[in-house]
Amino acid sequence: MIEFDFSTYVKEFIKEKEIKKYDKYFPLAQNFINEREDMMDWLDVDELFSSHLINDINETAEFIRKNCDAFIVVGIGGSYLGSYATIKALNDYYHNAKKSPQIYFLGNSLSSDYYHDLTHLIKDKDIIINVISKSGTTFETSITYKLLLEFMKKKYKKEELKKRIIITTEKNSPLWEDAKRNGYKLFTIPEKIGGRYSVFTPVGLLPIRVSGIDLNELKKGAKDALENIEDAFHYAVIREIMAKRGKLVEAYVVYEPKLYGLTEWLKQLYAESLGKEEKGLLPINLINTRDLHSLGQFVQEGSKILFETVINVKESNNDIVVPYYNKTLNELNHIASTATSKAHLNGKVLNNIITIEKLTPYTIGYLLQFFMISCAISGFLMNVNPFNQDGVEEYKNIMKSLLNK
Repeated sequence: MIEFDFSTYVKEFIKEKEIKKYDKYFPLAQNFINEREDMMDWLDVDELFSSHLINDINETAEFIRKNCDAFIVVGIGGSYLGSYATIKALNDYYHNAKKSPQIYFLGNSLSSDYYHDLTHLIKDKDIIINVISKSGTTFETSITYKLLLEFMKKKYKKEELKKRIIITTEKNSPLWEDAKRNGYKLFTIPEKIGGRYSVFTPVGLLPIRVSGIDLNELKKGAKDALENIEDAFHYAVIREIMAKRGKLVEAYVVYEPKLYGLTEWLKQLYAESLGKEEKGLLPINLINTRDLHSLGQFVQEGSKILFETVINVKESNNDIVVPYYNKTLNELNHIASTATSKAHLNGKVLNNIITIEKLTPYTIGYLLQFFMISCAISGFLMNVNPFNQDGVEEYKNIMKSLLNK
C-alpha cells in the first residue's frame, strides 16, 4: 500500500556502495529506536491507543458532535499541526460546509483579523473549544484562550460553560490547574512526548476523532510503520548523504493539495528536530502542479541547493474524465508528477518518491509514524538531539523583555 523509491531519481548521483557504507549504523539505529530513551514514548503505540483512553476520546468526541455546531482547536505548532494534517487529508475539501460540527483551528497566529472574522462567523453557533498546550503557558494559546473565554461567558452560564471547554496539557501545568479548578474536561499529554511527536496522543486523536476518522485504522498504520524501520533508516541515510553533498534544502512535494497540511507538519518536525548546531536541511513545501508555475523555474535551473521528497497518491476518491485526452484528472496528475521528476533529474535535482495507494486513516497513520521514526534516526546519524528546541526560546525571551518595558 505504501511504496518507497529512493533509487530511480537518485541512483545516477548517489551510488549504492555509498549508501551501503551506512549499513553498519542500522543495528545501532534499530537499538536507538527499540530502547526508547528519554522523550520517545511516542513509539509505544499500544499504550497511546489504550482501550481506556480511546473509549474516553470516543465518548468525548460523540458529546462534541452532538452538542456543538463549531469545534475550535486552540493551539500552535505540534499542538495542532498533526490533527490539522490528518483532518485535511482525510475529509472533503469543503467538509465544514457539509457536516457538523465545523472544525476550526485558532491560536496559531496573533492575527486580530483572523480572530475577529472567525468569532464573527461562529457568534450564533453553539461551540466547544479544545485548548492544547503541553507547557500550559504557550503565549499564542494563552492569549487566544483568554479571549475565547470572555467570548463564551457572554453566551453560556457557568455550568454550561464547564461542558464546553476541554483542556489538553501536561500534568500540573498552569492549564492543568485551571481545568481542575474549574471542572473542565481534561486530557493529559504524556511527559516524555514532545509537541511535534504528539499526534497519537489526545493532542491529535481527539480532534481527529471529532472529524469522524477511524482511530483503529490510524493505529494499524502507525504500528506497521514501526515494524518496518528499514525504509525509515534508508530515507534518513539519503538525507544525510544529501546534506554532506552540500544540499541545504529539502522540498516536500505533493500533487494532492489535501496533503498540504502534512507538508506543514513535516516542516515543523524536521526543522525543529534537526535544525541545530548549524546543521540540518531547511524543509519547504511545494504544492504541485500549482508551484510548477511559480517555483518550478528555480527548481529546474536555479542554484542546486535542494532535493525533493515527493509524496504521490495513486487513487483519488473521484474519477473525472477529460475527454480530449481520454484520461482522468488523476491520471494526468500522475503524468505531471512523473514528467516533473524526470525533468528535474535532467536538471540534476534528485527526487525521493513515496507513493501511497489511497488517502486512508491507515496510510496517513503509517506516514506520520514513518516520518517521526526517520526524523529521530536522522538525529541519531547527525549526532544531534531531535527532541529539544532550545532555539525557539530566543525570540520568546526577547518578546518577554519587550512586553515588560
